[in-house]
Amino acid sequence: MSRTYRIRISESLRRHVQVDDGIQSKLEILDILPPEQTAALLERELEGAGFEQREDGQWVRADEDGVEVRVDPQASTVTVSASADTDLDITKERLIRAYAENDATTRERGRQALEDELEAEAGEREKNLQAKVTSTLEGKLGDLRRELDQISNRVTAEALKQKAASIGEVQEVSEDPETGSLTIRVKI
Repeated sequence: MSRTYRIRISESLRRHVQVDDGIQSKLEILDILPPEQTAALLERELEGAGFEQREDGQWVRADEDGVEVRVDPQASTVTVSASADTDLDITKERLIRAYAENDATTRERGRQALEDELEAEAGEREKNLQAKVTSTLEGKLGDLRRELDQISNRVTAEALKQKAASIGEVQEVSEDPETGSLTIRVKI
């Protein structure tokens, strides 16, 4: 009759995990003025909304929950991104049975199974962190979309006013903030 031996195996996994998510879209601004003038109007509105200009010409604002909004006024594009990182430190231990005191094959199989479990758990934690980042981003998109639509509308309205003034004498401008309608009467 054979004796069975219990072998204790312990494995650790330490890893830094960083995840991010983002979306890019175009602002809906009509081509009423030349692109440089439209970009200048957009920059003025972005500054009023708390964005800061970077050296590369883009305007950036970061929220407290790590969501970054980046606007390129020349291309009228908006990039919204969120990221998070964490350090994983997972340790697992297992008892395995072997029929020989120095059974390297059984020990290696047990070690490999333990390493696979560690990798699976690390993958699950990374997936959960990714889901959290995506959820944070999705939560911000609704409010941000409304804010950027308002900025686009103000830029378009100002562009229309400037274009009307260049065509002739502006006699009357009426705006309805509730409906967003703008009426400009021009004498040519």
